[in-house]
Order: sequence, then structure tokens, then C-alpha cells
Amino acid sequence: MGFHRKWIGLSLLVAFLSLGAIWEGLHRLPPRYIARVVPEPLQPWFWPAHPEEVPTPMATVPPERLAILLTPVSPRPSPAWTARPSPTPAPSPSPTLTPPPSPPPSTPTPTVTRPAFPGPTQAARNTPAALDQADVLLYGVRHTFQTWNNCGPATLAMALSFYGWRGTQRDAAAVLKPDPEDKNVSPEEMAAFARSLGLGARVRVNGDLELLKRLLRSGFPVIIETGFEPDPKQGWMGHYKLLIGYSERSGQFIIMDSYMGPNQGVPYEEVDRYWRHFNRTYIVIYPPEAEGRLRELIGPIWDDDRRMWEETLARAQEELAANPQDAFAWFNAGAALLHLGRVEDAATAFDQARALRLPWRILWYRFEPFEAYLTVGRYADVIALADANLRVTPYVEEWYDYKGQALLALGDRERARALFEQALRFNPNFQAARAHLAAVSP
Repeated sequence: MGFHRKWIGLSLLVAFLSLGAIWEGLHRLPPRYIARVVPEPLQPWFWPAHPEEVPTPMATVPPERLAILLTPVSPRPSPAWTARPSPTPAPSPSPTLTPPPSPPPSTPTPTVTRPAFPGPTQAARNTPAALDQADVLLYGVRHTFQTWNNCGPATLAMALSFYGWRGTQRDAAAVLKPDPEDKNVSPEEMAAFARSLGLGARVRVNGDLELLKRLLRSGFPVIIETGFEPDPKQGWMGHYKLLIGYSERSGQFIIMDSYMGPNQGVPYEEVDRYWRHFNRTYIVIYPPEAEGRLRELIGPIWDDDRRMWEETLARAQEELAANPQDAFAWFNAGAALLHLGRVEDAATAFDQARALRLPWRILWYRFEPFEAYLTVGRYADVIALADANLRVTPYVEEWYDYKGQALLALGDRERARALFEQALRFNPNFQAARAHLAAVSP
């Protein structure tokens, strides 16, 4: 009997250790595999612990400094801040471009590719637009549901399909995010990919709803970068959407959404509320012969960055005058100040945005605070923000590069070199990290 008890006890111990090993192994799996093998209700057990918001600065921003930033100033010359180079996509095979097809006589049935990772309540959340009420509806976009963590390449592939590109989100992702777990593809990276295909592409900020309508009326689909809250359990995140039409009767834009589905009707107010989370950034892809027409639609800010950022700052200041506790308006003001060369003021604005509890994923997509803190020599802030994000996920190459720059400024060349190398392991196309690595290599 004693032997049997020992044997049962040993068996239970082995089983317990085996379960522990399986549990530990699951925790180390990349998130896309968790989504495949773990039932959806159990998946939150396997996500890394994360803070509820971006870490706040240790010091409180003096009210007099905030008052200065809230005061509009007349445009004046100042040294422009220069952003570091973006990753440059490798050349892709030249596409066969065809003009957008003419509208068929009846409402089309969209081409739909079923999702590899559909949300559990995706069908219930879909709100298809009433297409027969549309004032403008652009035909010829091939809808596709995104695969895991792939809204950027999927949305870009949909936009390019309007101009006859026959590639897929996988083709775009192979260039834009070689690591499937990469959390961010920037608007400039997407524009560079379109240009590599022989098309034109323009990225601007501080758009407005009337501009979106003008572009759609003139035959240009528009990609916007927005905040996104599809499920309370997942929380806030960034997302790209492709606008293909609008309806004044219903007060909605018609959107090809890689997560929610084709032909989604989204109220104007909701579009703007989440669009402002990314400073109302938009991307327009166009055939080269249409550039003159597009220039007229976008206006003077087409090639006047300073004017664009001055207008962006003025808009953020208007929003802050209405609500000084608006964290996103402070963030947008910081981005504008950074691009206008007022880097100390930008750092202050970012401090205030952090103090007002930004959502914890914001620095997965928007890196302006890193740039400001690096420029003014606040290396401890750069390292603290990078580390806070890396504790949650290791899959954003920019964080390694920013932390490496901070460590290099502090004299730690060896650790800086290791971080630049790590950034390039995640994304070999990351030219900024490659340049930084070359600068510290023997």
C-alpha cells in the first residue's frame, strides 16, 4: 500500500511538473500562436501583464509652463527638427496597374477573404452601411480581413487593389514587417511601399472631415490612422481604415475595415473622435498623372510642412482651451512643437500628456516623445519608457533603437550596439538602426 501511495504521489508530481512546463511554454509562445491554440476565453491568462497607462513623469509640470504652451503665437522662424530616417522597403516587382473599374449597374458584392484570426464577436459588431444611401462610393477595392496583427499591410493591400495591384497583405508584410509580431507599420513606411510600385503617395496630418469628403468625391480612397477599441478586454490600440465613400443622409463614412469587415458605416463624429488620437493622419495613394489634381485638393500644406505643423498646433491649442485635461490634445501639441523646432516645449507637452494617463499602447505607434526626450538629453526618460514597453512585448524594433541611442549618449557603446543589432534582427529594413550600428561598429 505504501509503495502504491508513493507511486501515485510521484505520478501526480510528474503530471504537475509537466503541466507547469506546458504552461511556461505557452507563456513564451508569440501571441499569434496563443490566438491559434488557446480558446479565446482563456487567452487573457497568457498575455503579459501590462500597465493601465503610459508611465507618468516623476515631476509635475509647472502651471506657468503649460500656460505658455496654451498661448497661440505668431509664426516665426525657428530651426526645424529633422526626423530620423524611416525604414526603406526593398524594391518590389513592378505591378500591372489598371484604371479603377467603372461602377457596375447595380450595387456590387464585395470580394471578401475570410479572416485567419476573426474576433469572437466580429459578426455581431459589424454595422454594414446602407450603400444605396451613399452620396459617394468608390468601386474596385478588394476587401480582405487582416491576419494576426496585420492591419497596416492588409489596409495598404486594399488601397493598392483600387489601382490594379494584385498583391496580398502577405506580400506587403514581407517588406513592411518581416517579423509577424511587429506591432507597428508607420504611415511613411506604407507610403514608401506604394512609391516602390510606381504610384504616388502622400502622408499628411491635421486632416478634417470635409477634406476626406473632397478626396472621396474626386475619386481618391483615403487611409486614416486611428485609435481603435473593438473589445473592452483588449483595450485601446492603433488601427488603419480605408475610406471609400460617405453618406450625408446617414452621417457616415463607408469604410473597408480589415478587422470589422467590408463596407462598414461609421458615423462622422466617431471617425473624428478616434482619428484625432493619431493627429488626424491620412495617406492618399494616387497614380502619378493625378498629382496635380491631388495637390489642389490638399492645398498649401501639400509641400509646406511648417504651415501644416503650425495649423496642427493651433488646432491642438483650441482643443486644449476647451478641455485642458485632454491627453491626446497635449500629445498632438507635443508632436507639432517637436516638428516646429520647439523641442523643450514639446517635451513639456509630452510630460503633461503622460500625466493625464495616456493608454498604455500609445507608444507602440507614436514615437515623438522618444525623439523629444533624446534631443533635450532626458536619456533616463527614454530608457524608462522603452523598458516599460519591452516588459510587455519585445516586438517593436524602434524601442531598441531609441534605448540604444540613449545608452550611447550615456557612453555605453557595447549595450547600445547590442540593441541596434536586436532592432535589425526584428526588421532588417530598419535603416535608422543600421546607421546607428555602423556608427558604433569598429
